[in-house]
Amino acid sequence: MKVNILKFIMLFFALAYLYFIIETGRVLFKTEERLYDFAELKRLNQELFLQIDLQSIHTTIEESEDSITKINAILDKISSNFITTKLFYKLDHILFLENLNAKIKKQTDIIRNYYVIRQDISKCLIELNQNLSKTTNIKEMSNAYALLMNSRFIDEFDRDSFDIYLTKLIAQEQSPFDYQFLSMIQHVNDNLITIPNLQIQNYNMHIQRQIQELIKISIEYFNSALYTLIGSSAFLLIIVILAVAKNEVLNLQNKENKLKLKQLRHLIDSNPNQVIILDKFGKISSVNNAFVNASSFSAQSIIGKELSSLNMNMQGIDIFDEVSQSKEIKCYDEFVSKSNDGILIYENIVAIPMLDEFNDINGAIILKQDITKERLIKKELNFRNSQLQESSIIDNLTGLKNLSALNDAIKNNQDGVLIYMMITDFANLRFFYRSDFIDMIFIAIANSIKLAISTYKIDAIAYRMQLDEFCIWYKGDNIKKDIKYILEYFKSKNITIQTDGGFEILPNISITMGISSNSDKPNLTRLTQGILAAQEAKEKELSFSFYNHDNIIEKSYQKNATITRLIQYALNENRVIVECQGIFDIRNSKPTISSYEILIRILDQQNQIHYPNEFLSVAKLTSLYLALTKQVINRAFELLERFGDKKRFSINLSSVDMLNEPVKNLFLQKLSLCSNPTNLTIEILESEGVDDYDAINPFIQEIKNYGCKLSLDDFGSGYSNYYRMLELNIDYIKIDGSIISKLPFDKNAQSVVMTIIEFAKRQGYETVAEFVSTPQILEIVKNLGIDYAQGYLLARPVLPNNIE
Repeated sequence: MKVNILKFIMLFFALAYLYFIIETGRVLFKTEERLYDFAELKRLNQELFLQIDLQSIHTTIEESEDSITKINAILDKISSNFITTKLFYKLDHILFLENLNAKIKKQTDIIRNYYVIRQDISKCLIELNQNLSKTTNIKEMSNAYALLMNSRFIDEFDRDSFDIYLTKLIAQEQSPFDYQFLSMIQHVNDNLITIPNLQIQNYNMHIQRQIQELIKISIEYFNSALYTLIGSSAFLLIIVILAVAKNEVLNLQNKENKLKLKQLRHLIDSNPNQVIILDKFGKISSVNNAFVNASSFSAQSIIGKELSSLNMNMQGIDIFDEVSQSKEIKCYDEFVSKSNDGILIYENIVAIPMLDEFNDINGAIILKQDITKERLIKKELNFRNSQLQESSIIDNLTGLKNLSALNDAIKNNQDGVLIYMMITDFANLRFFYRSDFIDMIFIAIANSIKLAISTYKIDAIAYRMQLDEFCIWYKGDNIKKDIKYILEYFKSKNITIQTDGGFEILPNISITMGISSNSDKPNLTRLTQGILAAQEAKEKELSFSFYNHDNIIEKSYQKNATITRLIQYALNENRVIVECQGIFDIRNSKPTISSYEILIRILDQQNQIHYPNEFLSVAKLTSLYLALTKQVINRAFELLERFGDKKRFSINLSSVDMLNEPVKNLFLQKLSLCSNPTNLTIEILESEGVDDYDAINPFIQEIKNYGCKLSLDDFGSGYSNYYRMLELNIDYIKIDGSIISKLPFDKNAQSVVMTIIEFAKRQGYETVAEFVSTPQILEIVKNLGIDYAQGYLLARPVLPNNIE
């Protein structure tokens, strides 16, 4: 039914398209005739227009009536054509033609009126000519008649004056005959006035213009019809070509589909999984070889039967019914079936609906995969995995649960107190005993912990974390008593180690313990609490210590954690900034800025500035220090590029920085791209100690090759090796501020500074005084011969944007 409706619709559109083409052709065939009619209409109308002219008085009314008849005939023909070709003309064009008809009818009335007036004028003129001699006042009558005759041929004749003249004559006392003669002259004069008015009315209708517009419309629609016909023909040709091409494609697809069906049949037969094909009634229409071999059913015995005959409905599921209703692919995992021999089988089943072109169910494909063996193997694997998982939380050396198991217990928020244990002098043991002997010590300690727990019936679980660290998850109710038991057990029991030569007793193996609270704290787990408590016990030389949230170690830990988070925030949010402090040349009477030292700062979330003494020591304990160093290096080279040759800058690098490959590579990469490397000074921090001069010398030599200056910072604060320092090829010595600040009152400081200056001058180094905070200090360093000064007296650090 749906196919018939579709064919009917296609036939309807085909007939409508054919009618459209035929109608278009008919319009084209009639266009030439219509254009001729328009031209003839235009010519006849022009003749009629010219006839309303006193110069065309020789034209007869019969000739005009003949032209009018022809015009009406042409108009009727054109109107008929407009109606029959309305496919190509708009409604406003029909109205336009009707308006033209109305105007031509009005023109006809004007022309007929014109001939009536003209005949009346001729008749009156003849009568006036005959009666002129019979008038009483022949002189006045002759003058009036002469003026009337002249008015017909003089273009600029003053007809109004003539009309006044006639009115006066008529008003005078005249004979009845003369009065009648003058009245006739006035009648002719009135008719002569009417004729120009008729000409004006005829002209104002603009009939010729409308006829021309109709000609233009016909030409436009002729072109439209022609283009439509050409386009339609081209469209029809394209349709034919596409239909032929489509037919060839369908033929090719048909061949390919036959080949694919053949290949699909082969694929189904050779597929190792079982395949069952159902018809639209849910009956089995085909099965593959894998199904026959696996199920022990023969193909002939099950064709035409339902799935239920295969014992596939052990779970009460009608697969075909579900697929038919949903019309979607259905998957069934671990579907229980039974073989022909009555053996239970576990299968994964996929049911795929087959739909026709109207989306109605036309059958289904059932794919069956026997997973009975896989299921048994999976069960075995799960058992083995559980065994492996159990072994993964056991320390292989001691047999105790390991750190992973302890972390799981902490994450699960189990109740209890964590006792952290470590060997008090483990570093000495590592120094005096080899590794295998150390392992035996660990085993002995683990056994001692287990024996203590068992002997005193302590409700606890022992863990080994790493090396000499052990933990006890305590769940008892008298921890102080049980801790004493454990400590006494270790004191009363010497550690006995079995060696190849027999047994060795290790006395004085002491344990330090830290006991946590009974719950985790924000950012402080019970494990961390126990470690902090053990550190406090070790510092106080105690055997154990309970966690106290107010102890100094925890406060230090919390402070360091807070600073670490602050540094991490600054790095993540690009809140690492630098300030620049001027270094002044003081060799002249007025100090002048020579260069700027780049100093690191970080901003917190409230935009408060934090200085190096707040965070740098903590950063050096973590990997964050190197990240901060990289940020300062980037800022330094940005400033060098920003200020070009106008300003010099210096940057601090420690021996750690110069030995770190990523930092060193970053610095050298930036240096190789720098436009003004000679404006950069590297300040080596002497206060941190330079132990390996040979290791940093290649780096120093490379930066010197770029023209950079080298300065030794905080000189005098450490244990300066003057001889090894000579190998660094430095340019400046910055004397430590702690010495400079003592110059006004400490003679020893003065002696040290003078020694440094004397040494620097002999070697050709320039000197810089740090911490110049008062005019007195400035005066002293000038008198001692120091070249440069830096400090709050001269300039405080400023942001780069504030550098003049």
